Amino acid sequence: MKRIIGLLLVAAAVIGIGPYALSSNAQVLPPGISTDNWIALGDRAGFVVTNGDSLIGSANSVGVAKGYFMLRRAGTWLRIDSTPDDAEGRSER
Repeated sequence: MKRIIGLLLVAAAVIGIGPYALSSNAQVLPPGISTDNWIALGDRAGFVVTNGDSLIGSANSVGVAKGYFMLRRAGTWLRIDSTPDDAEGRSER
């Protein structure tokens, strides 16, 4: 059940970021994020890759990239947290 809720939250985040991702082609990075770890989805949204040993691009297997989405609103970058909260309101990380 937790997996389904997590997937639904991620899907909602992706759908919610869509209009922002298509808003412009300019690349603006959030503070402290390296260009090597940033996948721009426009000037107001993107994905930050957090693991450096991902297998993306490997000829032998499909890789997995871990990370999080970021959204810029009113000039401020916000991290999208799709981790469900437990009963006491704490994140399950």
